[in-house]
Amino acid sequence: MLQTSLMRRVSGGLLALFFFLVSASAAPSSRDTIPGYHRVELTRGPQNHLLMPATINGRSATFLVDTAIDLSLLRAEGGKNFGLRSLPQQVRTAGQFLPAGETELSAGGANLGRETFALYQASQLGGPIPGLKGSRADGIIGLNFLRRYKAVINCRSRHLFLKTDPARRMDASNAMKAGFARVPLEEDRRGYLTVPCKIRGRSGRLLLDTGAFLTSIDDGAARALGVTASPSKITARGLDGKVRPVDLAQVDDLQLGGVPIAPQKFVVIDVFGRRTPLRTFTGMGRLEYFVPRKIAPGDTIFGLLGNELLDQRRAIIDFEEMALYLK
Repeated sequence: MLQTSLMRRVSGGLLALFFFLVSASAAPSSRDTIPGYHRVELTRGPQNHLLMPATINGRSATFLVDTAIDLSLLRAEGGKNFGLRSLPQQVRTAGQFLPAGETELSAGGANLGRETFALYQASQLGGPIPGLKGSRADGIIGLNFLRRYKAVINCRSRHLFLKTDPARRMDASNAMKAGFARVPLEEDRRGYLTVPCKIRGRSGRLLLDTGAFLTSIDDGAARALGVTASPSKITARGLDGKVRPVDLAQVDDLQLGGVPIAPQKFVVIDVFGRRTPLRTFTGMGRLEYFVPRKIAPGDTIFGLLGNELLDQRRAIIDFEEMALYLK
């Protein structure tokens, strides 16, 4: 997952991409109604994240929807305010054991019943989770929730569909997916959802990460692929919470499944945490990654598939079919 407060110091190409995203984002459509599914209207945060408005025990809350986190999370310091009931157990996520609690969760006007959350301190994820209008979110909706409800995420219309009728199945040929190319999702041995890709004719995978603001390529993979990166004034906090420099690279031949992606610049970052970190600081020009689990360098994961490409290609993520649809 990746957030940014970088805008004034980003290079022209990346800045233009940001304004494209803001101007091109479509408003939610009331036509996306599917029998057997409950629809939740999402919002875009200032850093292009998908945010889910909800209520916890009747109190308003905001969650970031993140396909790169295995369990749903809730800020520990907000737990008491929401009337959270502590559970006599801990759960393992983000490479550590966290206390657990449960509470009543509602979204889109529907009561979803009791939901279990792992409770985190902001420092355990390298900083606060980005929310609305510069405020912090109350937590993260993770893969356990999305899988349980056989969720469908329409990244362009900003709708989250939760399956309420087990007998129903969203037809892949329905109007919402008409004219889209189907790309299979694959779960790797660590539980990541990955998308097949090709760069310069070499096959690999990208981690599907709706919590990532921009698509990024690991610097080691970029060197192996012969992708030339140029230094930028941006720094980033990586998987281990340490700040490192970020480069930019033009990629002209990326394919997702068999879908060609228009030539554009991507972030190149040390995804695997090999480089010496810089001093942590707060200010303009920093990207922040909050991917909680370690990716092994031996995996053929080239990087993270982030929100700007998902939005650009009008992506639909279907957890029942385990497929990504791209326009």
